[in-house]
Amino acid sequence: MKFFDNHNHSTFSPDSHSTVEAAVRRAMELGLAGIAITDHHDIDAPSRDQEFSFDPAAQQAEIDRVVMELAPDMQRSGFQVMKGIEVGLQPASMEKIKKFTSAYNFDTVIASLHFIDGTDPYMGTYYGDKDHFAAYSHALEVMYNMITDYRDFDILGHYDYVARYSPYPEGCRDITLAKFGDWLEPILKFLAHEGKTFELNTKTYHNHKGYIPQLDTAILSRFREFGGEALSLGSDSHNTDRIGDSFEKYAHIAKQCGFRYLVYFKERKPQYYKIEL
Repeated sequence: MKFFDNHNHSTFSPDSHSTVEAAVRRAMELGLAGIAITDHHDIDAPSRDQEFSFDPAAQQAEIDRVVMELAPDMQRSGFQVMKGIEVGLQPASMEKIKKFTSAYNFDTVIASLHFIDGTDPYMGTYYGDKDHFAAYSHALEVMYNMITDYRDFDILGHYDYVARYSPYPEGCRDITLAKFGDWLEPILKFLAHEGKTFELNTKTYHNHKGYIPQLDTAILSRFREFGGEALSLGSDSHNTDRIGDSFEKYAHIAKQCGFRYLVYFKERKPQYYKIEL
């Protein structure tokens, strides 16, 4: 089965080491069906991330150049390259975010929560004296408020980002439906009813600070019960060695949770493809 990787960063993102061309070539070598280049755009990010933005026109021109250069090979395999963006949502920045994203045409828009209350989970500054329940439930509440305000997106990115970098001990590192259903279910219901997509971000399920976060499949099943049609697979790659990471494994999990299809986006329209494993 050939997969689409819907979440990848290039050197247009300041924390990525992969050029657009290197990412596309690697995805083709791996036998993927397509790749979306979704660089970071975080307006009003905390101080270390002031440059977490990019020029979409320059990014898209580079994608066009690479597609033209590799056109013969892409035509033979049917490989596709999508132009995308990962928008970082923050309450105080919503009007600027809406204005920016409406000025460009993308194939794919991922909405993600990277910074909470002006703090950065990646740097550890968000957690403070919060216990895991307070930290995660607040993050999910902010996420719900953001996505219901900013509706111009296709994929909700890494819902469990706040757990990925948390300092808590084992047993307090995972977001589960049983413990956080009061916050997760409104998110899942909104996505399903609005025809938006839930991301399986395979980067989350790697070793972070000595712990590998666990995916609660009950969350996926609940999204399906609410009417979610398909899931999006994203490696969240920042270098070429992670592109397409563990997609077959998570496609199996999606199928076990009742999904028949995965999805990618072209000109902001969902393109469903059947899970054939």
